[in-house]
Amino acid sequence: MKLKLTLIFCAAVSLLSAQILPGNALKINSCNTGKMALFTLNASLDDNVEVIAWTETNVPAQRWIVGDAGEGLFTLTNAYSGRLLVNSSTRPDVGNKIVLKANIANSKWRFIPVENTAYPNCYFICYSMQTSKGSDLYLEFLNDTGSSTLVLNTKRTEADSLRQMWKVTAEEILPNRVTPSLRDSVMRGWKARYYNILKTSNGFWGEAEMMETLLDAYETTGKQEYKTMFEDVYSNFVSGTSGSWGGKNSQDWRWNEYNDDIAWAVLASVRAYLMFGSHPNSNINYLSIAKKNYDWMYSRGKLASGMLRWKEKDATTARGTNSCINGPATIAACYLAIATGDDSYYEKARDLYALQRQYLYNTSTGEVYDSGSWNSDFTAFTVGNHWVSTYNQGTFLGAAIMLYNRYGTSQYVRDAHKIVECTRSKLCNSHGVINVCGSGNDLQGFKGILMRYLRRYIVDLAQTNRVDWMQRNALQAYNNRNSAGVIWTAWWIKTAENFVHTDGFNFERQAFGTSTAVSAAFNAPLSAELIIKNAFETIEAENFDYVKGIFVERQNDTTAVVGNINDNYYTAYNNVNFGKEEATGVEFFVQTSRTAGRKIEIRLGNPSGELLGTVEVPTGNASEWVTATCDTISISGKHNIYLVYKGSGFKIDYFRFTKEKINRVKTPVSQAPLKLYPNPVADNLTVDFPYTGRLFVYNALGKEVATAIIGDGTTTLNVAGYQSGIYFVKIVSSEGNYFATFLKK
Repeated sequence: MKLKLTLIFCAAVSLLSAQILPGNALKINSCNTGKMALFTLNASLDDNVEVIAWTETNVPAQRWIVGDAGEGLFTLTNAYSGRLLVNSSTRPDVGNKIVLKANIANSKWRFIPVENTAYPNCYFICYSMQTSKGSDLYLEFLNDTGSSTLVLNTKRTEADSLRQMWKVTAEEILPNRVTPSLRDSVMRGWKARYYNILKTSNGFWGEAEMMETLLDAYETTGKQEYKTMFEDVYSNFVSGTSGSWGGKNSQDWRWNEYNDDIAWAVLASVRAYLMFGSHPNSNINYLSIAKKNYDWMYSRGKLASGMLRWKEKDATTARGTNSCINGPATIAACYLAIATGDDSYYEKARDLYALQRQYLYNTSTGEVYDSGSWNSDFTAFTVGNHWVSTYNQGTFLGAAIMLYNRYGTSQYVRDAHKIVECTRSKLCNSHGVINVCGSGNDLQGFKGILMRYLRRYIVDLAQTNRVDWMQRNALQAYNNRNSAGVIWTAWWIKTAENFVHTDGFNFERQAFGTSTAVSAAFNAPLSAELIIKNAFETIEAENFDYVKGIFVERQNDTTAVVGNINDNYYTAYNNVNFGKEEATGVEFFVQTSRTAGRKIEIRLGNPSGELLGTVEVPTGNASEWVTATCDTISISGKHNIYLVYKGSGFKIDYFRFTKEKINRVKTPVSQAPLKLYPNPVADNLTVDFPYTGRLFVYNALGKEVATAIIGDGTTTLNVAGYQSGIYFVKIVSSEGNYFATFLKK
């Protein structure tokens, strides 16, 4: 009898397709109407959360990692939450809901192939434990609608069996982190539905804020598409000869009674100037527009107290003020100081910050209060609204960071830490997911502002411990997108397929409320490891923190170079850590220029900071990649490094500092005696080199993947197991060091 059962079991296992193998990520879709997929309710990270059927959105919360439980049984772990698919009750019975739990012994399932050939790779998914009456229980959804609850039930009749049949497909395991591909996917979903609305809109503050989100996207990726999107939107934003509500805005915004609106449009303008310099339309001058409108706004809005009035045409605001205007006005003044070199803007920013801190900030809790007013002679101030929002926490945080960068006063850093601690504890759920400011009207755009200045907090103050928090929010938003790729601003719950939020708000045409998740995706750093950079290890050129003008040419999530280099464009790298060891040289991997005289200046702290050294870019054919070096002023400690480009027509892949004097430019690849072929290569790479030496192979991230001692002549290197992409070969010999690249197919 035991032998017979064993044979039956083996036969059943042999019917399982190659999809169901330990380690595979499965997409499990119902064979019934709508082809709904297994999904965690609201992509929740909680324990004991329900599993439902939802329209396929291709996110980790709809992927299930297979584990081998023995004897033909498998575990299914949600690829996003890391929790196991399990029956909700300790006593299996008909109607029990399916939930996710962290660690349950009986979270085991059997896949029984559907014998009907019309349903390939389809299975009945049977729970490992039977009912008290000895009946098997099968996974099914309760009804045919989206968000249907998943339950256990006994085997249905053949006529009604589709509700228990599941199409199982092995998929690539989606990274449970923010990646360049994830960012692009989030932007595509938003752009497809809302970009044309934004590009033709006559709105103001929401439009200005969305333009900043486009600037964030460019600033963190260097992608040309996002620069072009911004320029098109900005052209429409400042069109018209005179501004009015419901009409065009023009370049003169004095018609707008809301001073905070003007502060936001100034921010978009001055940041665009710092990133791009000029607009393709010569009639649009970013800096001139920003400066004129800020000066007008500041002059008309300044109260006797020194703070700013929120709204001009309302008599009740004569003595009132709020964080809504003072925060962004402070940041805008800081940016104008940087753009113009006029330190009086920093002085304005410092004064505004001090007053907001005195009257609308709780120094012990980190809460930024919404609003208040003075009495008639401005001798007493009363906070009228103690509400704490992501908007005000974000802008006051940004102001603290930018003022610290200028003045170096430790109070600003202490404030920044308090603001972030308060935001994390007061405005988030237990997993750190922000769960406020998720309704319509103005609140719909608040969280996008916070994400921008959290990035500055992490990058400027080297707060690596906050990267996971930002990533968590971006991932939560991504996993809760709908099938159109759209994410509503209440990203802690699933975005509705019909574009109607749970409170009845219709966001089908609400570009602003759906842009906050775009901000989250692009402002979340890709990795904590990129925040503090080891000066003596490879720093990929595309992993900049701030940028002007350049474009990143990206092949995939790990392979990219910096191009579109022109005179005075730059890439900036914060927190380059030299430690106690002094660097005295720097090494670049660059693509040669056809024109002589192209240079890379290495500057300290800002684009016009102390010159550490200058690398001459070798001339040659445009396809040649070479190593170029120079000596630098001795430097140790941790610093912000700017690469300021002089001239055009070359590209940069990576750079690293060295501890020894170099003072030479190495031989271009094509002129060196090192040859690699075939290139591209699939399996065996021939290394042709006339000297003995030591060979090193590095991947696109600069990590060593192979090393070998080679003799003169040809050496065969097996690269069949390498992942596809660009690799770098370095050979150290008595005749010098030589470099080349190859492409693994």
